[in-house]
Amino acid sequence: MSESQASSVRYDGATKRYRGSSEPAVDHLSLEVPAGEICVLVGPSGCGKTTAMRMVNRTVDIDEGDILIGESSVRERDAAQLRREIGYVIQQIGLFPHRTITQNIGAVPQLLGWDKDRIRARSAELLELIGLDPELGDRYPAQLSGGQQQRVGVARALAADPLVMLMDEPFGAIDPINRERLQNEFLRLQAEIRKTVLFVTHDIDEAIKMGDRIAVMREGGRVQQYATPAELLMAPANEFVEDFVGADRALKRLALMRVADINLWEAPLAHVGQATAEVRAKLDSPAVEVPFPLLVDSERRPLGWLSERDLAAENVPGRPDSPLGPVLELDDVMRDALADLLQHETQYAPVVDHERRIVGVLSVEIISEFLASPEAKTDEHSAAERPHG
Repeated sequence: MSESQASSVRYDGATKRYRGSSEPAVDHLSLEVPAGEICVLVGPSGCGKTTAMRMVNRTVDIDEGDILIGESSVRERDAAQLRREIGYVIQQIGLFPHRTITQNIGAVPQLLGWDKDRIRARSAELLELIGLDPELGDRYPAQLSGGQQQRVGVARALAADPLVMLMDEPFGAIDPINRERLQNEFLRLQAEIRKTVLFVTHDIDEAIKMGDRIAVMREGGRVQQYATPAELLMAPANEFVEDFVGADRALKRLALMRVADINLWEAPLAHVGQATAEVRAKLDSPAVEVPFPLLVDSERRPLGWLSERDLAAENVPGRPDSPLGPVLELDDVMRDALADLLQHETQYAPVVDHERRIVGVLSVEIISEFLASPEAKTDEHSAAERPHG
């Protein structure tokens, strides 16, 4: 894929007043989004966050002030041309039902005069990038699931390699399981493409997970705090921000961390046919805190947990008595990892690398100790400074 472009976005006293309203919808908004970062606009209904986002591509006109993309004022640009240069993803997805997926992705490139071969090649490239089979390009939206359609919506927004992407509650209509998957996939995609993204949501948990920076807004379009997720959780600027973030700030800190940021427990490993006496000896090691051995294959890929019944045999059986349960990855967000542990009603889960090889064990106890430790605040700062993905 060709190197992506991105540009900073700067609000400079941007104001919007709607006729018949005594208060501005957005009141002298001033903030800057660095190139390649995700800025989340979050707040209660009616706080002006969607209006603020839509002023960037001039689907809402600015009454006072300005918005600069790089050094270029959006007010000096032709509105139609500006919209073609800015990616836009909405909650309702908005795919054209009678166009194929390739034609949907190529809608803006077609307007820009690209030839059919170039559009088809770009569509196939983007389908692969978002994790869909390029052969789906000839299907129609109704033949795809809701989650697949939403991914196509992201691909369409990326088609012309825009400087900026606008995302208006893009995952809000998706069921919770697919919503989490789409969030994670987009963060992994963002780590590769490094677009400047303005992301609107009313969900503070989503804001903390997705944003490099978060603008908390209240009625009248006034920003109460513009900060990194870690700063927002550790030092709310005022009572409004504190109430909006919620009383469970300690748990929300888990959304800032990935499994790779935590010191994992050593996994006592066992292999099929190994003498169980050797395996039991591993459990006696002071370095091992997991009470059960983990059966792995020759490539160190986990197969299941060995029970007391398994260890009563002379040799390790080929099929463990206990199920494997959840398997976590180093890139998993800590909050999601804890949810997996609780959902499966287990205290432990193996953690694997990108080749599915065991690297350690995460436990509920580790997470509890992390939340209680003063060092966690330092870890949060370092995590907030790292790119997503």
